Amino acid sequence: MDQLNELAYYCITRHPADARVLFPEARTAEEIGLGSCMIGERMTVKDSAVLSGGLAGCTTELGIAAAATNHHTRHPMVTATIGSTMQAISEGRYAMAFGRGVTANWNAIGLPAVTEARLRDFVGILRRLWAGETILNHDGPAGKWPVLYHQNGLEDCPPIGFVAVGPKTMELAGEIGDFVVLHTFFSDEATANSIAAVRRGAERAGKDPDSVRIWSCLATASDALTPEDQLRRRAGRLVTYLQAYADILIAANGWDPQVWERIRATQLYQDAAAAGPIDASASVEVLEQLDAMLPDEWLASAAYGTPEQCVQKISREYDLGCHSVIMHGASPHELASVVSAYRAARPTLRRAVAANPGKFLD
Repeated sequence: MDQLNELAYYCITRHPADARVLFPEARTAEEIGLGSCMIGERMTVKDSAVLSGGLAGCTTELGIAAAATNHHTRHPMVTATIGSTMQAISEGRYAMAFGRGVTANWNAIGLPAVTEARLRDFVGILRRLWAGETILNHDGPAGKWPVLYHQNGLEDCPPIGFVAVGPKTMELAGEIGDFVVLHTFFSDEATANSIAAVRRGAERAGKDPDSVRIWSCLATASDALTPEDQLRRRAGRLVTYLQAYADILIAANGWDPQVWERIRATQLYQDAAAAGPIDASASVEVLEQLDAMLPDEWLASAAYGTPEQCVQKISREYDLGCHSVIMHGASPHELASVVSAYRAARPTLRRAVAANPGKFLD
């Protein structure tokens, strides 16, 4: 079966996380021909390095990406070692993407906020280490170290990417990255604006503006799922993101913030939010009421309905300028009908993409 390098999934998306499902998910992904597996790191049982190694060990073709990890939760030499080790054992299927995270969380656990300057500095360090350079007395935005060294003997290093929401990080991805993953629940407008920002960054760096691989991330809830699962992974997931960083996501989409203020002011929402992540903890009845409050245009930024309708949404992302699509929130066995429908109506891609999530074939 031909591998669909332009399609990916996120591993272990259910709550609570069960790391053991990594293996059957990955095997099914290869069986149905998905191109890549993305790993969203969490401070639970979702360490990206461990999961990446597990994926490399149980698959032979599947691309693998940490999407995202955070640059300041590990020493630079440790991060470099993870990347080079994964590049070796996966035989070139690995890519590493970094995200900015939520400043309030970093403050709470005693880590600095992630800034553009710190990301830029860190990526430079990482590439120098992978090139075999010993760095002496580094003192920059990412930190201060007397000596940094790394020897890996690799001819090719992992692509570096970013998981981004705002335009500044999109431009940074275009300037210094190999690939970028857009946020889930992006409207057509937000997707088009993000792609333009990535291309601006690439042009500013003197790169081909189409040389950075752009991944759309579509919440995918086809009617192969139960009605409850469809509700949790569409409306429930969107409200959970808004619960965490509404201002950023609403601004990126150009949505009316007053709509969210009205929802957030309800006792229904406040009680649900107090119980934890809403997509995991809220009852079906509560989710149904929240779903009814959300504007249709907000929910339209997901792939849902029949497999054929999901494929239409996926194809729309290519029309907007994305190179690849992550079907987020569903396990590979739940995506089988969508993948089958996609094969029957597979669009012609503007550029051929590799199994490695950070690379093109041409």
